[in-house]
Amino acid sequence: MDNYALNSREVAEMVDKKHTDLLRDIRRYVGQLAESNIALGDFFTESTYLDTNGQSRPCYLVTKKGCEFIAHKLTGQKGTEFTARYINRFHEMENQIAVSVSPAEIPLGELASYLKIMDKIAFRQNLAPHKIAANFKKVSAQFGVELTEDFVKVPEYEQLTIESMGKGGAA
Repeated sequence: MDNYALNSREVAEMVDKKHTDLLRDIRRYVGQLAESNIALGDFFTESTYLDTNGQSRPCYLVTKKGCEFIAHKLTGQKGTEFTARYINRFHEMENQIAVSVSPAEIPLGELASYLKIMDKIAFRQNLAPHKIAANFKKVSAQFGVELTEDFVKVPEYEQLTIESMGKGGAA
């Protein structure tokens, strides 16, 4: 989930570099990535900002991958400090997003993926089908998806297994 990015001016501040110098470096990286047919948008996106005089100036939006890329180019104390700073900054943004997004705003595709993973885990744990259905219904409700009352059908009895018979079950 890389839908957010830092402005290259913030990144320049984090790496203790002039913004113009960082722009030069990013442009070099962009050229090298383009030559290798690697998607630039995963790392850097050209953008602009308004300076104090209201004039449009170039900058880049730097994704988390872009920050990782820049961090790998730095060495020593500077690299360590930048890595810690950008990690903290992205976690801060993720926390803000997590707080501001209600479950009902999460796309149904993401909910479907989550439920698919839940199903695999439940299947591996040999959970009874009615218990899997109950979990699906509970999670679906949290995401604003209401399922019918009869979605979960609890059997009148559960199949006896050899294991349950050894735990005081009837023989």
